[in-house]
Amino acid sequence: MKVKALLTLMGVVLIGAIILHALHLDVLLWQNWKLNRQSMPAQGFNLGRYRVDIQALEIAGIDDDLSALTFNSATNSLFGVLNGRPLMVELSLDGELLREISIQGVVDMEGLTHVQNDLYVIAEERSQRLILARISADTQNLDVSDAPSLMIGLDQVGNKGFEGLSWDGQRQRLLVVKERDPLRLLAVEGFVDADPQRAMNISITEVKPAASPRLFMSDLSSLTLHDPTGHMLLLSDESHMVVEYDAQGSPLSLLGLWRGMSGLRASVPQAEGLAVDDQQRIYIVSEPNLFYRFVPGE
Repeated sequence: MKVKALLTLMGVVLIGAIILHALHLDVLLWQNWKLNRQSMPAQGFNLGRYRVDIQALEIAGIDDDLSALTFNSATNSLFGVLNGRPLMVELSLDGELLREISIQGVVDMEGLTHVQNDLYVIAEERSQRLILARISADTQNLDVSDAPSLMIGLDQVGNKGFEGLSWDGQRQRLLVVKERDPLRLLAVEGFVDADPQRAMNISITEVKPAASPRLFMSDLSSLTLHDPTGHMLLLSDESHMVVEYDAQGSPLSLLGLWRGMSGLRASVPQAEGLAVDDQQRIYIVSEPNLFYRFVPGE
């Protein structure tokens, strides 16, 4: 009887292991354990201590296609884009829709980052076009047809192009993630220029973090560069995680977006946008219209 019970238990464990492997949760749990055991620099996010305090909030007034996210410290609010109906939206830090801005002259917006003052950069996914846009406090409609833009033709494979942007204020460069086939993190210098009369000397390089470049991410959905620390957060929708990298490109910590992790009642279904505010709270938006906020614990 004991042998039969033991065999049954072994069968349950084996089935559980197969399910975990199929969902890549075995790798996720291993990497999470491994990262959270290493020493953490004082300025690190230490994502393992974060807990969700707003989860799966449906943003009233938005029905579908919410993508990208960026924090503006001057307005103390978040900005995102809708890639179906071309809109930029302003959100409160609690996930309330504050404003809609109609954008003309764009197709398939997927990336957005705030640079400074009223200057933003928009990314089109399929065309891999970067567009400078100026959004003031009273902007309701904007035509960027003649705005400064830069098109980058790289590994063009349809709907697997630019997914996220972040402005690196310390190094004055734009960071761009390409979703997959292959995954890429690009640094664009010289495009965002405070003096429009000065000729731009544009440089595009691929950033390759140190050991274990993307850990085991199967795609890249968004990123944010935290200027005070120089640390970068990368978001993967398919792998359901946010990974923190230090300024040298080494992975430091991991935030799992699966049910049961960080207080989540259900897995984040389709994470598309990521931002960090000046209190190091982390914001994620998930299609079609879901809002999440994670706060650091003790």
